[in-house]
Amino acid sequence: MLLQQLLLLLVLSVCLATARRTTNSSQELSKDAEVAANNATQVNEEQDEAEADEPEPADSKKFAPRFKNPKRMSPLHTRPSGSTLTLGCQAQGNPEPTISWYRNGTRNNLQRAFGSFKRVRWQLTMEDLVPEDTDLYTCEVCNELGCISYDTKVMVSDRVNHKPILLEGPANLTLVINSSGRMNCKYLSDLTSKKNWIFVPCKSINECTNNRSVIAEDVTILEFKNVTPSDEGWYTCLETNSLGSTKSRAYLRVVHSLQVLEANLGSMVRDNAMIAIFVTVIVFSIILCIIFVTYAVRKMKHEKLLKQRIETVHQWTKKVIIYKSASGGDSGGSMDTMIMPVVRIEKQRTTVLQSGNEPAPFNEYEFPLDSNWELPRGQLILGATLGEGAFGRVVMAEVNNSIVAVKMVKEGHTDDDIASLVREMEVMKIIGRHINIINLLGCCSQSGPLYVIVEYAPHGNLKDFLYKNRPLSKEQLDNSAQPLNPPQHIITEKDLIKFAHQIARGMEYLASRRCIHRDLAARNVLVSDDFVLKIADFGLARDIQSTEYYRKNTNGRLPIKWMAPESLQEKFYDSQSDVWSYGILLWEIMTFGAQPYPAIMSAEELYSYLISGQRMEKPTKCSMNIYILMRQCWHFDASARPPFTEIVEYMDKLLQAKEDYLDVDVANLETPPSTSDEEDDASDAEQSRYLY
Repeated sequence: MLLQQLLLLLVLSVCLATARRTTNSSQELSKDAEVAANNATQVNEEQDEAEADEPEPADSKKFAPRFKNPKRMSPLHTRPSGSTLTLGCQAQGNPEPTISWYRNGTRNNLQRAFGSFKRVRWQLTMEDLVPEDTDLYTCEVCNELGCISYDTKVMVSDRVNHKPILLEGPANLTLVINSSGRMNCKYLSDLTSKKNWIFVPCKSINECTNNRSVIAEDVTILEFKNVTPSDEGWYTCLETNSLGSTKSRAYLRVVHSLQVLEANLGSMVRDNAMIAIFVTVIVFSIILCIIFVTYAVRKMKHEKLLKQRIETVHQWTKKVIIYKSASGGDSGGSMDTMIMPVVRIEKQRTTVLQSGNEPAPFNEYEFPLDSNWELPRGQLILGATLGEGAFGRVVMAEVNNSIVAVKMVKEGHTDDDIASLVREMEVMKIIGRHINIINLLGCCSQSGPLYVIVEYAPHGNLKDFLYKNRPLSKEQLDNSAQPLNPPQHIITEKDLIKFAHQIARGMEYLASRRCIHRDLAARNVLVSDDFVLKIADFGLARDIQSTEYYRKNTNGRLPIKWMAPESLQEKFYDSQSDVWSYGILLWEIMTFGAQPYPAIMSAEELYSYLISGQRMEKPTKCSMNIYILMRQCWHFDASARPPFTEIVEYMDKLLQAKEDYLDVDVANLETPPSTSDEEDDASDAEQSRYLY
């Protein structure tokens, strides 16, 4: 409100100063005056600054601060928006005083909403002024003898290069005869303007004459005293400047008494009520129509969507992506290093259109096509289940009159199970063929589940083969009430040495391909025709091309009784840890499939047993040469264990030696008892195979 009053005073002062001049000359003089004022202010400021920069006379007498030109200091500065203002506060004193500026009495409030302050010695400059800069500014000059201050009020007004703008217009007024009232009219105008009140007499609001008369000039408030019916009519407030004119009008109604007024108001209320009811009915009808149309459109869309859903099936499939190195080598085994493929599974949505009532076939995974290994799914005839592993199962099958084995994931599998099977398949592709390794024959990856087709071993895994064909002991023959069936195959101790020799050759080939098995055990070695042993289950195989070892950081299931100490304690794997597992496999062979460490059930207990220097004793009827090889494979220091190349050479010499390689003259050491002598419950042994 204060700002409006100040603006009004400013407009009135300009009007009084230029009332007798023409509009154009008044504008030019105003501009010239403003320029002259700015120039004068600038000259004064430059003079003040020059005076302030002049050195003070050398005087050893100290005195308190005092203003140099107090007469030039103004307590009020008015500026239009967008201009620049410099506040000066030149002072002198001994010692040299310091100056501080305050806004509205607070130092922390010295900031602007738009722009910033510039300080030069005794001056404070504000550029691009806005109305928000209107405030009280104080300069305070101090030295050790005292302080002086000066307050300056800054007022910034908006510039309006426009025809008059209505701030407050007159309102309709109803007065009783001989009563008094007023109408108010305020305009905003930077230029010289003239205000007139124009009156048009009326008998009623709709019955007016054409007579127009000016009843007041340059008056903001129009007073009514002792009104009569002749005063009723329209009153127009008209303000004009050089850029145009603006008007606003109001109606004065003169009544004989308040009862007449109340009657008129009641009539208007009734009329308005009827209009309101009519409008309400119309609006309500429109709303009902909109609701009905919206419901009909949504129902049609819903029926159309249902029809599309009947014809369309949306499926979430998972795309299996295999990353191979460009230098991955061939499948013939010519390369020196194995590049481990990376398997990644991404979820994606597919849409399948179905015709008729038959559902479209659903494939959970989409595998990349490898034409070199892909076999038509129609040529594969699945048969009985041969066995199950950690994440999959193996089924006997027939392809082109040949018996093969097919590996696949079990029901309830996870993406990790699929990735493990794909990784095993890719590893078998890269490793190549070897007589003592289960070789890949092909795969079925399109239009159905993934089938990995490998060689078939008719005699099953080595652990079960040895256990079924173990020789009968004298105690079994004496204690049995019924005659026992002899083993199907007679396995000599020389056959056991040949088994160990074949496994060593297979592991030597894997090591040459820089691949570690990590799960070498009798259960993962298959017995093919003519007792040819083939290493299988590469699900845990890992490439060690760049790191020479593999560390497992997750808590998956691990075959702890076949693991080296560094694998148990540090999750550290390399080819030498496979050598340790080979030593455990040798013990399994010489005991015809017995369970290692039958009295130990946890990884912590096993590690304590090994770090104390204890090892499993020599099996009965095992030659000392073979037991010495076992103990060499069980060195706690991995670097002291023989590599597979030396183990193969050792086995070659052992089989070709003319002397009795079985070394049966050496006194046999008793072995620890196995898990229930004959392993009464095979399922318990299988459950203890993996521990978390």
